Amino acid sequence: MYIYLMRHGETDWNIVRRMQGRADIPLNPTGLRQARQAAGGMREIPIDHILTSPLRRARQTAQAVAAGRGVPVLVEELLQEMAFGELEGKLLKDFPEYQCIFTDPEHYLPLSGGESYAELDARCKRLLEEVLRPLEGRYHHVLLCSHGATIKGVVRRVLERPLRDFWLDPPQPNCSCTVLECRDGVFTLLEQGRRYG
Repeated sequence: MYIYLMRHGETDWNIVRRMQGRADIPLNPTGLRQARQAAGGMREIPIDHILTSPLRRARQTAQAVAAGRGVPVLVEELLQEMAFGELEGKLLKDFPEYQCIFTDPEHYLPLSGGESYAELDARCKRLLEEVLRPLEGRYHHVLLCSHGATIKGVVRRVLERPLRDFWLDPPQPNCSCTVLECRDGVFTLLEQGRRYG
């Protein structure tokens, strides 16, 4: 079974590097175009199951790829972005004491309402073991529309990386895919940042 972990299209908050987290921000015109381009580029992939984060930017992306396929878009709460609590809506440059979110995740302590890296890891473990592994044998090409930190969390768990290496790879571009394979219950990373279209 092949799994395509697609990051949502661009939002206005992405452009100014505002912390989104669980804030329900829609795609901007560029993001909508990116989603349509990715949908066109994936047309030859026989996607037979689609799951999305409940956040609007991911749902809009998933719906673009699903258009014309006859495959329902199902919401999966575990695909939500990492919650940043009181930092959501803020520009991280205005909070230098929280740069460690991306530079030193081992020492990040979330503000009220935020999610710790341990909590994100537990969520990614559940996604892999309780949601995705049981799909093997039922589906062959599964699309998941999610978010930057959540996708990185899945990659970290698959590769069994230490927390300090959470952000080791470059950021995943909007509407690109991290591709996994699940074979006999074992997950393998095949590709990161794959652009379609």
